[in-house]
Amino acid sequence: MNRLMVFLDAIRDHLDSHALPPACSVEVTTWAAPVTVALDADTMPGVVAGLATWAVTLDGARVSLWRTPDGARVQLELSGRTPCGIPVRVYGGVPFDPSTFPDLPPPTDQELPVWLLREWARAGEAAA
Repeated sequence: MNRLMVFLDAIRDHLDSHALPPACSVEVTTWAAPVTVALDADTMPGVVAGLATWAVTLDGARVSLWRTPDGARVQLELSGRTPCGIPVRVYGGVPFDPSTFPDLPPPTDQELPVWLLREWARAGEAAA
């Protein structure tokens, strides 16, 4: 079986095994980040809830965020591996809000603790 089929099977099995939030796209390749998932959410509560849900299903979960060079949006990204070892990147973007991200000038990227992502999801809002 070729590598692409292994990655396709792995992500299908992972999606079938967990109650994951809706995605607007799933890209599967055999290079760099083999599986990339774009969340079907564009609000802070929707994106953090989606990423927090994915985080509990991945090993070695890490979260980062970055503000676009024009300063208009912030992308939150989760990376990790499925239990069978396939690298996965899940992301969603939200409009920049200075009250949510007071210390994030453009273009900046930062690591974010996974526990903070979970706290934001539980609270239904975010504050940096």
